[in-house]
Amino acid sequence: MKLFIKLLIIFFVLIFSIIIIFLFWASSGISGKKPLSGIKIFTENINDVIKKQPFTIMTYNCGYFSGMRNNIAVSSSKDFYIHNLDNFIKILREHPPEIICFQEIDFNSKRSHYINQMDYLSGYLKYKYGAYAVNWNKRYVPFPYWPPSAHFKKILSGQSVLSVFPIRKSNRIVLEMPKNPFYYNLFYLNRLIQTTEIKINNKIIIVMNIHLEAFDKKTREKQSAHVLKYYRKNFKNKFPVIILGDFNCVRPDAEKKNNFEDEPETDYYGEKTIELFLDEESLTSAMPYSKPDSNTFPSVNPDRKLDFIFFTKNKIEMIKSDILHVKSSDHLPLLMQFNLK
Repeated sequence: MKLFIKLLIIFFVLIFSIIIIFLFWASSGISGKKPLSGIKIFTENINDVIKKQPFTIMTYNCGYFSGMRNNIAVSSSKDFYIHNLDNFIKILREHPPEIICFQEIDFNSKRSHYINQMDYLSGYLKYKYGAYAVNWNKRYVPFPYWPPSAHFKKILSGQSVLSVFPIRKSNRIVLEMPKNPFYYNLFYLNRLIQTTEIKINNKIIIVMNIHLEAFDKKTREKQSAHVLKYYRKNFKNKFPVIILGDFNCVRPDAEKKNNFEDEPETDYYGEKTIELFLDEESLTSAMPYSKPDSNTFPSVNPDRKLDFIFFTKNKIEMIKSDILHVKSSDHLPLLMQFNLK
């Protein structure tokens, strides 16, 4: 009996040790000594362009070009991702924005068949400059939880900016994590501010590409406050600034007009995330709620607006804003045409 108990204890200790070793191995980064952010020049054969105003900028949570299958336990072929990428390219090819900011774009991930989606898009849309910021760098992500065959496994993903204009600087600022159990945060998708300095003709513009916390509104509010603090300290009154991305939140007054009973775990009511940006006197929103069809999520029958563009109204003049209806992600892209004052 004593021998049986001893063997049982050894067995459970061994299983526990294997689990712990797996958790720390799986959550470790795969990028090695490669930097987690940087600037790329895709081709030297394209000369820098001088374009007349107005310019167009886009924000797009591309959901690693998984369409409405984002985070669903279903396997998709490489052709599926190529089709979604090509569909996006086809829509943009005639009039591509001068600047595109992506969230949830894959650089080297098993789930999207190791396609570097930023490089793929730059090649077909003829962008010379790109900036990347990694926010998910794991050897093995055990999600979706079941079945194991649907696990994401190796992930190298994040945010990126494509530009026809020179990107002079690119910074990656990691935002606060929610207070989750340690084993959850081991696999947490870090939320970032990706800040790029872009030279448009003879002027410098700052683009802050953000992707905020999706599930914990207190953390999301703290992240928003940090974004604004960073903006005020470094850029306010100095440069034209555009803050854009996936804010993962709607305005409280918009919440009352929609039915979110399908997402009881996500309580937008009373949240200050968007109000913090609206209350910043130097910023204004490109897409007011009063505009019809301003929702960006989900891409099929959208019923809420999670994606925003804010800009410094004393240095930027908005010409128009619009939603692009493309089904390559679970989000729709948001565009703004603008002049620099």
